[in-house]
Amino acid sequence: MKGILLIVAIALLLALAPLPIGYYTFLRILVTISSIFIIAKELKTGITIWFILFGITAIIFNPIIPIYLYQKSLWMPIDMLAAILFLSYSFKKQ
Repeated sequence: MKGILLIVAIALLLALAPLPIGYYTFLRILVTISSIFIIAKELKTGITIWFILFGITAIIFNPIIPIYLYQKSLWMPIDMLAAILFLSYSFKKQ
């Protein structure tokens, strides 16, 4: 699990570079699936701050009804915060 979270965080940090649109579509899918997995895991212990934060992340990165900000400069802090969120969760005591 920790390895997958680190891969997602690295993928989010790579999104800061100018990459083709296909990468960002892949990233939306990767982040949403990972967030939903963590939400399901956290739901077993009740509604926690992790549940809420990853729920917001899943909504923002959701590929089915995407949120378009149209400017990379607006997405960069979101990608950074999401990467920090995944890194923080990966180092959380299980």
